[in-house]
Formats: sequence, structure tokens, C-alpha cells
Amino acid sequence: MVHKEDTAQLDERAREILRLLIRMHISSGDPVGSRTLSRFFDGKLSPASIRNITAELENAGYLVQPHTSAGRIPSEKGYRYYVDNLGDSGKLTKADERMIARTLAESDTPEDLMLRASYLLSAISNNVGIVIAPPLAATQLKHIEFVDLGDGKILVIFVSTSGLLQKKVIRAQDPYAQEELDSAGRFLVDKFTGKTLPEIRSELLQMMEAERMLYDRMLNLLRVWNDTLEVEAEPSADSVYVQGAANMINQPEFADIERMRALFRMFEEKGRLVRILNECLAGGSEGVQIAIGSELGVPSMRDFTVITCAYTFLDNTVGHLGIIGPTRMEYERGISIVGYLGRLVGERIHA
Repeated sequence: MVHKEDTAQLDERAREILRLLIRMHISSGDPVGSRTLSRFFDGKLSPASIRNITAELENAGYLVQPHTSAGRIPSEKGYRYYVDNLGDSGKLTKADERMIARTLAESDTPEDLMLRASYLLSAISNNVGIVIAPPLAATQLKHIEFVDLGDGKILVIFVSTSGLLQKKVIRAQDPYAQEELDSAGRFLVDKFTGKTLPEIRSELLQMMEAERMLYDRMLNLLRVWNDTLEVEAEPSADSVYVQGAANMINQPEFADIERMRALFRMFEEKGRLVRILNECLAGGSEGVQIAIGSELGVPSMRDFTVITCAYTFLDNTVGHLGIIGPTRMEYERGISIVGYLGRLVGERIHA
């Protein structure tokens, strides 16, 4: 993060040139030279004067020069300064708002709402849109079913009090008839409706010790399910909605084939995306959060920016949504769409 004492050393003219250069680079993707910048000052600043100022900005770490004869581009520090000094990032266009209203109006389940929100984040920002459901361990039980899939595999269908449906496949060593699975589901609903999974887990462990003989086979099944909850601190892959990875193909920053392959592997490993977004929100601050390059703490993400915010379900569980794109992104537009959809998704879930 850039501290205020860092930017306080820049005079108003240097700050103006830095902001202008960053906007021009975001728009074109090319290094920006002093002659190009001078055209925006109507002869009040010569190219030589601008070269001196951009050289000072480079020495201060806000700009870098990719080639000796080229212009300059923002550094990570320059982007952080730009983002921290955006002020009001502006509003979405009326056309964007109509598109959002029309698309979300057709959703009839929380899952469909999150899927549509990830599409909108991608389509409007032209980056990768991500929506993450609350972690299963934080949700409250409304209904649960166990379905025999054969070969020792059992599908657990969990519905939270907020209406969110999540599925998980577990593997049991002993065979179970569907009647036994139905009985286990009814038992959990009767005993634990309205409780979170950590609460259910704690009570199950007590019951396993106190009533092992009475509920032997059913409690063995519940123990298998309970064991799967030990690692449910993060959402499962099927509760992470990612759209727009192909948007990265057209970005000049990712023309390298190996970099593109690494990028797509990351989007396939949804657990990594969840951890990255959780890190972005680890500070606990409300509203839209922005992490740039090395701030993400992932070497392979050094060329990326993540803009994210939280939204709340009916049972007060929290999900996340956001966009991932190159550091050279339209920050104002990205901040606007993430903040707007964060509020709207929460409102629609509560409606």
C-alpha cells in the first residue's frame, strides 16, 4: 500500500501528469511518451519539462520505462496511488443498470442469481467475474438428503435457511440402503434445523459417544459426513461461479502462451480463487476492496488486480463477489460494477 507521506512529496503538476499518464496507458496499453502528454497542456508544458517530471516520478517508483527509447508505464505503486485518489468512482450508465435489472429479474433461485451476477460482472467490466457463495460451515440447516450413488459414494444435498442449495459427494466404507439414508436425513432435520454445521458436528460427536449402540449404523454414516465438514472452512468448487476467463485472451499483457496456460489453470482451481478473494477481504473493511499485483500475495498474480466486496444472505452468512483483470484495467468502471452488484445481490436475496 502507498502511504500518504509517499504521495505528499509530489506537487500538483506531478500528480496531474501521473494521473493523465495512467489514464492514457489504461486506454491504449502502450507506453506514454512526453510528446503525447504535452499535447494535453496546450503548450503550457514542453516535452522536455514533462520528461523531467516523469523521470522524477520514475525515480520515486510511480513509473517504469520498459525500453530506453520508449515512454513510461505505471508501476504497481503508481496504480495504487491512482486508485487511492480516485475519489467518487462514478456511477454505471443507465444502459448498464437496465441490463443488470433485466438479467437479474429472471433469476428464481439464489444459485441462479449468483450465476447471473458473475456473468454481469464479466460482461460489464470485460474481465473475469467471480461470485462465491457463503462457506457451507457458516450456513444454517433447513433440509438435508442423502442419495446413494453406488460404489460407496453418497450425495449429500444441503439446503440452508436462506434457500441456498449446496451438494457434496462423500464416500462411505459400509454399504447403506436408501431407506437408511432417508432415515438419516429425517433425523438430522428433526434434531438440528436452524443450527450451523459446526454446531451440528459438536452435538453429533457427543451423541456418538452417548448413544453409539442405539444409532450404530446411522451414526457411522453421520460420522463420515461429519469428517467431511472438518475441511469446509471455504466454499466448495461448485459454489464458486466464474465467467469471462476468455476476456483475458484479448489483453496484450497475456499474449504469452505459457502465461495464458497458467492463468486458465488458476481459474480451473476454484479453491485458489476463493483463498485469493478471502485474502483481499481479510482486513475486515466494508465496501469495495482493491488488491493490486504483489498485494495479492501470489507470485503468479503479479500482473493482476482484484476488485471485490461482500454481500449478505438472509441468515447473515456472507458471500463475496468481484472481478479479476490485468493491472491495466478500467478501475472506475470495475469499482462501480462491483459495488453496485454487491448491494443489489444482497437486496435481492433478502427480498
